Amino acid sequence: MNKSINYRKDHRTTEQFEKDIRCRTNKERFLIELFIKECEYHSRLIRIENNGVDNSGQFMQKSNCNADYSYTHDGKVNLLEVKCSPVSHKCTFKVYNLQQYIKQEASILLFYGVGKIDKDPSKIDYKNTRWAIIVPEKIQQMLDEHEPYKEYLFGNKICIKIVQAEYDRYFQSCKLESAHVHIN
Repeated sequence: MNKSINYRKDHRTTEQFEKDIRCRTNKERFLIELFIKECEYHSRLIRIENNGVDNSGQFMQKSNCNADYSYTHDGKVNLLEVKCSPVSHKCTFKVYNLQQYIKQEASILLFYGVGKIDKDPSKIDYKNTRWAIIVPEKIQQMLDEHEPYKEYLFGNKICIKIVQAEYDRYFQSCKLESAHVHIN
């Protein structure tokens, strides 16, 4: 099911919404490049391709909740949605989106502790940034174990919040080992 532009735009003006799309796309592209560097650092070769939309950052009237990317590792194709949290102590997720990832059998590539990188991803906090992959079964477990609530910062959409004390239950945290390789 596709969500309307008005649902996605929530309380933002059209201009702000379009700007946010460009910033978010730029940030996600940066994080995907960081993930590729991390895999290369660990001698894991992967191939990343766009999935769902073109990930150009251009405003599109028609949208979907398909995972952002597909990646191939050891001949197996997997779907991957990029998410990030500026802080280390919690991560907030929209329930509807999580449900869509489960239906697609998509995993979440999560970066947290990144700092405020919306406007300039190169300002990422390499020292505190951690990353993880959350598989669909663990996404479902998160949904089962958390009470949904309306989150103003996410346009009053229904969300769940995962706190740091719970991370080990849902994913294995990884330190950025390739942090010395800065991405421009």
